[in-house]
Amino acid sequence: MPARRNRSSSTARADTIVQLFSWRQIEPTRDQYHWQFPDDVVRGAGFYGLNLVVRIDQHPAWASSAPTTVNAPPDDPADYARFVGKVAARYRGRVLGYIIWNEPNLAHEWATAPDPAAYVNLLRVASEAIRQADPGAQVVSAGLAPNNDNSPNALDDRLYLQEMYSAGAGAILRCAGCSSLRLRLPARRPSRLP
Repeated sequence: MPARRNRSSSTARADTIVQLFSWRQIEPTRDQYHWQFPDDVVRGAGFYGLNLVVRIDQHPAWASSAPTTVNAPPDDPADYARFVGKVAARYRGRVLGYIIWNEPNLAHEWATAPDPAAYVNLLRVASEAIRQADPGAQVVSAGLAPNNDNSPNALDDRLYLQEMYSAGAGAILRCAGCSSLRLRLPARRPSRLP
């Protein structure tokens, strides 16, 4: 199987992979870590000469009052910063970049109505922790879910990004995540954008 994966990535000329490191699977209990899966992923990427970008989200039950049936930011962003800092220190120099959360412009990925300012705060504390632990790693904002909505369930990705920058994301980011799924949606200008 590993040889087949290597052949597939060579044929596709892929040089970078993105892998979810689920916070709830790695640290299901506060300060108790299960490193086998991420260790295997990092070793495998190195073995095949692939750059690795890691997305870190999926809160453990102890970190948020929200149920684990939805993705939710931690009640205390410092808990997330501590965790991502620990991951970055463990894999220093072996992970190209870290994606901070997933699609926070959707309520089921943020547990409440999308909140760009709260996401930027999480991005800020995570960026500081990662840059301290592994200064060479890139910090990437979450890819936003393409949509034309403006409700408690979802916020248009273009509007969300604009509000992220209004909340100070420009001072934090060197690399913004994106999703290529926009092509599936009919294009229309969100009413709140200039």
